[in-house]
Amino acid sequence: MIAINFSPEFVDDILSGKKRQTIRRTLRCKIGDSLQLYTGQRTKACRKIADAVCTDTDYCAIRPEYITFGDADKHPSADEFARADGFVDYADMVKWFQTKYDQRCFIGHVIKWEIL
Repeated sequence: MIAINFSPEFVDDILSGKKRQTIRRTLRCKIGDSLQLYTGQRTKACRKIADAVCTDTDYCAIRPEYITFGDADKHPSADEFARADGFVDYADMVKWFQTKYDQRCFIGHVIKWEIL
């Protein structure tokens, strides 16, 4: 099982099924792997959100001007992609990643899942 930790702001969207993907710097899983979704890891407030299975992975690069994927055919428009990740739109996603990582651009991997 692969554990993935989330900021508290994303928990409700994960539980409701609105958020079924995450973007990470490193790809730690492959399609079919079991995932455990948590919030508050390494704190007393740690709790499991859900068990899930990885359904897809892909490369992505988030830039203020545009987003790049390894396979663009797998993904909707930038705004729809951002909403699927728990953001209002693509501009909101870019701002969050720039604030969190203190970088203009973010390169990583999309991990999609289905809750068990």
